[in-house]
Parts: sequence; structure tokens; C-alpha cells
Amino acid sequence: MKQIKGILFDKDGTLMDFYSGWVLVVTQLVDRLLEKLEIANSPVLKEQLLISIGLHENKVDPKGFLASGTTQDIYGAFVQMLEKADVSQEKLVGLDDWMTKELYSLTQANRDNLKPTADLPYLLEQLRKHGMKIGIATADDRDSTNFFLEKIGIHSYFDFIGTSDYFEKKPNPDMIHTFCEIANISADEVAVAGDTVVDLQFAKNGSAGLAIGVLSGVSGTTDLIGLADLILDSVGDIVTENGDFIWMKKKD
Repeated sequence: MKQIKGILFDKDGTLMDFYSGWVLVVTQLVDRLLEKLEIANSPVLKEQLLISIGLHENKVDPKGFLASGTTQDIYGAFVQMLEKADVSQEKLVGLDDWMTKELYSLTQANRDNLKPTADLPYLLEQLRKHGMKIGIATADDRDSTNFFLEKIGIHSYFDFIGTSDYFEKKPNPDMIHTFCEIANISADEVAVAGDTVVDLQFAKNGSAGLAIGVLSGVSGTTDLIGLADLILDSVGDIVTENGDFIWMKKKD
């Protein structure tokens, strides 16, 4: 393995606690959606909409759209379910733009519920001290991503912020390639950290030097073990107590 010179983080479930943020936000989104469509008193349809994106009884399917899909993926799943429920096409016009704005509004409204998965300022400061280039590759949109980074006070640490509304979505390696260009490093000098199979497949597709699975999100060890070079409880374990990187410990 080449020396790792850059690290590319997933956001939700990796840097941001998934359950404190997305589960609450998307449940509220469905409530507002049903109100907008004037079918608010529809508990069965609400459940079907949530299941369509991989949320059932507050349990997240690690392979569902909520875990690793984009806003457009969620929109597509909702439309498909609403069409099955005989919601008219007239009511669905403009729903994609409405949903993007509503998700951002709900993210802001739930700002106090957005929690980091670790002591991120400390982690990122340690990475910076080692001269590490730092980036994000997320299925989320740019506005919501910037909002979280600014809330936690870590936006300035990032050399690259890759979001699905500006780049090809994971596991397409587009964001790895752009990160490498900006950081002036090669793909085999990049570590990718994420909580889903999509994140780890993204690392493999981009020929990243290291694929790190984390258990702070929606996946368990059995989900990640086939693709991950390392599996950690959280990104906070990347830097060891003596200040080294965890992969250096493994090498020893």
C-alpha cells in the first residue's frame, strides 16, 4: 500500500449520526408531502412511502435509498409509490424541486438534532497536522452538506466537497478523480471512509488505496466485510492514541 496522503469521507452515518438527522428529517418530509397532496390522514401510504426508501419502523435498510441514495432517488421512489396510490399527475408537477427545498428547510429546522459521530474537530486537526488532504463524497446535496459542516465548525478543514447535485453519484468514481486532481495526489494514495456497501464499492471503483468501513451508520460488520480493508467503530478511530493512523498500526 502506498502512503495515504488524502482521505475522502462519506457524510451521513460517517461524519453525521444518521439516526439523529436523516430518520427524523425524512419522516417529517413524508408528513409534509402528504399534507401538500391533501391526503394527510393516510397512515398506510405514509408507511409505504418510508418503506420505499428503506425505512421501516425506524430501522434503515443499508441497501435502501435513504442509506445511500440521492435526493433524486428518494423523489423517484416516492413518485412511483404515489402513482400506485392513484395520485394525479397534476399534483406531482414540480414535486422534485419542492422536495429539494423542503429537505433543506427541514435540515435547518432540525439543526439541534444533527450530531457528529465523533470528535470531528479533533480528528480533522490531527489529519491536518499530518499534512493530509481532506474531502467529502456524499449522496446529499451541497446546501445541506455545507449546513452541517458549518454547524459543527469544520467546513474550513475540507479541500474538496463532493455532492450528488454536482457530481456523478456513488459508486461512480467521479468524486475520487476530482478530489485527486484538486489534492494533486493519485487514487492509490486516497483512503475512503464510509458506512455503506456503496461507499466501499465507490472506493474500489476509483482504485482508492484504502477502503475503510465504519459501524457508526446503517451497516453492520457482515455488510461491509467483503469490501472493506479496515472496519472501525467510527471515524474517531482513524487516529490512534499515540497519534498514528490506524492503518499504520495494521501494517506493523
